[in-house]
Amino acid sequence: MSDTASTIRRVYLHCEFLPADPTVRGLISIGLTDDSGCDYYAVNNGMDVSAVLNVPWLADNVWPHLPRCTVDGSPCLLDRTHPDVKLLDEMRDDVAEYFADGSPETHLYAYYGGQHIWRLHSLWNHDWAAMPSSVPRWCHELRSLVVQAGDPPLPERAGGQHHALTGAGHNRTLHEYLLALSTCPQYDDDGFRPVSGPHRMPPTGWQAAAPLRTERVDESSAACRGPESSSRHPGRPVTRGERPTRFPTHQMHSVVCDVCDYVYDEDGDGFEVFDSPEAAAQEVLRHHWKCLSDGRVMCPSDDGEHQAVYDELMPPEPGARG
Repeated sequence: MSDTASTIRRVYLHCEFLPADPTVRGLISIGLTDDSGCDYYAVNNGMDVSAVLNVPWLADNVWPHLPRCTVDGSPCLLDRTHPDVKLLDEMRDDVAEYFADGSPETHLYAYYGGQHIWRLHSLWNHDWAAMPSSVPRWCHELRSLVVQAGDPPLPERAGGQHHALTGAGHNRTLHEYLLALSTCPQYDDDGFRPVSGPHRMPPTGWQAAAPLRTERVDESSAACRGPESSSRHPGRPVTRGERPTRFPTHQMHSVVCDVCDYVYDEDGDGFEVFDSPEAAAQEVLRHHWKCLSDGRVMCPSDDGEHQAVYDELMPPEPGARG
């Protein structure tokens, strides 16, 4: 891992909310966790409880996980004395402190994150001038990373999945899972063939659906032509016995790393060729090669040269830290 990557704090966000109410009254709860396991959870004391209970899905899936009071045997009131239930000012201060207490650079992650970061910013009424500089203005979209990873089967959420902090923790688990997809074993202790040379997976899940760069391997007739007789008279037609041996032309494709010029060779017998760029793309992506957002292709090496390419493509956080 590069020195830059080691200074980045990854924070995972999940909110429960009223979809039809974009104001802060539509925020039900907020959960934050980071890569070191530091958690924050708060329930909005100012939420529109009646509206929440009038949405059947929220009443069945979100409301049961909130602190409630029981009246006449029916848990229909929010327990406003519970320590997790906080006023807007408290949540605003707590969240600002949470983001300020960490590494110099924070990357925020959410799954289908548009609504979630909207709810985070609603604590400051979306006024970026009033919002502390430590609070991220944008987030990395985990769903995008899932698609770029080939839409693999995802780990299931644990119980209480519609609890905001559980949701944030699941986002962290999901991201760790996506990162693990980009690593491969270096030894065959678990039955895997060792990876030869330096070509191991980089410690990052960043990739994009850009077309692979392939190189053609042209099996042309010129390459397969037999020796021609030097005694043949240049003005005399070539007889059948003297005709050069020719084979049909067949165009093949190989895949080359744009960083180190390593040619894809899963079997270790030189390099592999494919009938089409599409077939090449399917095969090498299955073995953890990456198609970067700028169109380059990268082999699964984790050395400094390859990691530097990922660092260059990582977008910076807007604004300076306060």
